[in-house]
Amino acid sequence: SEIPVDVINAVQSAAGPIIKAEFPDIEAVARTIYWEYLVTRGADGFYEQLMFADPELLQIFDFEYLQGTENALDNPSGLLVSEDAAIKYFGRTDVVGETLTLDNEHDFTISAVMANVPQNSHFKSSPILEASPEIIVPLTAAVTLRDFDMAGNWSNLSLEDITYVLLPETLDQAWLQDQLDGVYDRLMPEIRKEYIAGFTTYSLTRANLAVWDSFGLPLINVISMLSFLVLVVACVNYTNLATAQSLGRSREVGMRKTMGAERGQLLVQFLVESIVVAAIAMVVAIAVLEIVIPLFNNATNKILALDYLQTLPFLVVTTIAVGAFAGIYPAWLITRTNPIEALRDTTRKGRRGSKMRAFMIGGQFAISAFMLALVSIGYMQNEKVKKDSYVFPRAEIYTLGRIGTDDMSDRLDTLRLELESLPDVTRVSYSSQVPYEQSNSTMNVSAQPGDEAGKFSIHQMRATPEFFETYDIPILAGRALGRDVGNDLLRDDLETLNVVVNELALEKLGIPGAQEAIGQRFYGLNDDDDAREYLIVGVAPTQNIVGLFNPDRPWVFMYSNEFIRIGSIRISGGNIIDTIADIERVWKRVIPDYPMQGRFLDDVFNDVYDVMKYMNAAMAGFAFIAIALALVGLFGLAAFMAAQRTKEIGVRKVLGASSAQIARLLVWQFSKPVLWALAIALPAAFFASNLYLDFFADRIESPVLILLVAGVIAVMLAWGTVAGHAVRIARANPVLALRYE
Repeated sequence: SEIPVDVINAVQSAAGPIIKAEFPDIEAVARTIYWEYLVTRGADGFYEQLMFADPELLQIFDFEYLQGTENALDNPSGLLVSEDAAIKYFGRTDVVGETLTLDNEHDFTISAVMANVPQNSHFKSSPILEASPEIIVPLTAAVTLRDFDMAGNWSNLSLEDITYVLLPETLDQAWLQDQLDGVYDRLMPEIRKEYIAGFTTYSLTRANLAVWDSFGLPLINVISMLSFLVLVVACVNYTNLATAQSLGRSREVGMRKTMGAERGQLLVQFLVESIVVAAIAMVVAIAVLEIVIPLFNNATNKILALDYLQTLPFLVVTTIAVGAFAGIYPAWLITRTNPIEALRDTTRKGRRGSKMRAFMIGGQFAISAFMLALVSIGYMQNEKVKKDSYVFPRAEIYTLGRIGTDDMSDRLDTLRLELESLPDVTRVSYSSQVPYEQSNSTMNVSAQPGDEAGKFSIHQMRATPEFFETYDIPILAGRALGRDVGNDLLRDDLETLNVVVNELALEKLGIPGAQEAIGQRFYGLNDDDDAREYLIVGVAPTQNIVGLFNPDRPWVFMYSNEFIRIGSIRISGGNIIDTIADIERVWKRVIPDYPMQGRFLDDVFNDVYDVMKYMNAAMAGFAFIAIALALVGLFGLAAFMAAQRTKEIGVRKVLGASSAQIARLLVWQFSKPVLWALAIALPAAFFASNLYLDFFADRIESPVLILLVAGVIAVMLAWGTVAGHAVRIARANPVLALRYE
């Protein structure tokens, strides 16, 4: 697949009617599509993401109705609004029969009011989309609003276009998946199969996770894995320290065994102590969560809450399992000694359990180094994505959204001219999309007319001629599109349209170079077999317009006043705040009946980049905790092992060993498990990082070097932790060491 997204919880709008027609055993099928509209009541208006849905949606979900019924979407001019939306527009909830207007021209009557959808609903779980069912419009209304074909199509796909299917109790998800695989094989157009590898079904309980996995990265699974690894490190760390501490209680164990205590009793005692410690840690963790969760909600504008009644069994089982797992080894080690050895304290002075402790040190450092390496790879890859994005002047572009309505079109030229008259505005253009938007508007073309066998999919950018200057897109050969050439402007009656293509499009067309492409023609292959001829008048370089994780794609640029939806304003400098204020004044003067939607291109880029950045930040947090735990454990064990070798150190110093030699001896004792841990961690990190890097079309060039640097950092941290204590022990007076016993 050319697109690196593996799984999404959405499907094209054509699938819903097919499922409904071909599988009569299914109880209900409902498509949902989000489109943004200006919603007004009198002088008050807000841009809203409206959910357009088939009426069956209200059969599938048990919404609570404050007014009206589940038949609210049967009327094409009816609306279903939430409690919050009713209060927002009317200040009350008894609003059935009231009117709201879409885009200043389409009146809709409120048919029902529903209670607010819970904040933890899957409807509100998207990491980047703000869409939620506040206002639901019958999908049949889209026929009038935007010439929507109720049969749907296979061309467009958005992360918001979800189709819900209600199955009877006799059928399950596996059956549905099998049926959809057949629909895909038979009916999905071959050209679309290059981008969509198949349909994926989700149970509703998994739909939330599907949204987060919609980038192709299993975000929830990754976070779960990292948290589990941190828990393992914590358990191993506790086991190591508890082992060292328990060996100091060998005389207690010997005395109790002498007095008749059985080994099983002692095992239970040590395990109970470990579980109590885990229980205290769980209480502290819950208290910390109560502090952190409100901060998280404020930062992400989400509502995350813990249902302790529902999670109590999991918390109890986790506490017991962690306590038992962490405490079983030290309990076993200390209770296996016989009373004579225990009373003589030979366990603490000997080397019993040293191999196991070394194994545990290596294990926790392997996990820590693995996580540190992954964080390093993720950070460097994200920085590369960010650096590559500056191919377009994203910090200098201010975008205007929703300019494609019919009653705006006659005023766009006036708006452009007035905006370009502002002192710090250099260029203004309009287009169907802007860089970094995750939009894939394509058409099928071929080098020869009607050549179905040789057709390929090409991405299309409809824009005004100023687009090239606005975004610093150079023309390598030929010319850019212009307003003074008749065949440059797309019209329905135009048989041959002049276009600009990028170099990758030339490669797909079999044209050897930019100069040779000028004057060449190719042909569109629309669904209705109506082919238009395209004449190449200019060639642009191949630039990653969609950006981020996407590969380079063939593009065709065409001058059009239709299907444009966003404006781009190039700001040269000066006072940004004053310039934005000037832009708003011009907007209100030219288009007073629509609020202005403006934001910088940086924000468009960050819509998706922030998810990648925050994921890496979460990984860094887990890695920091894991490394901190490993270092704390290492320091504690260093102190314990040094205490065990106090007399040996004194003898070595009396025989002439220097403090530096003693320090190196102690440091090397802990270096061996750390080094073999790296031998395991770095190859594992290399494999895991490749899974992440495969998500990107343009990868960093030297992941191995980054992994080695991360390994060196891990070793230096370990050495630094042990070295300070080792130097202090090595510099101690040997007389004190020899009098240790």
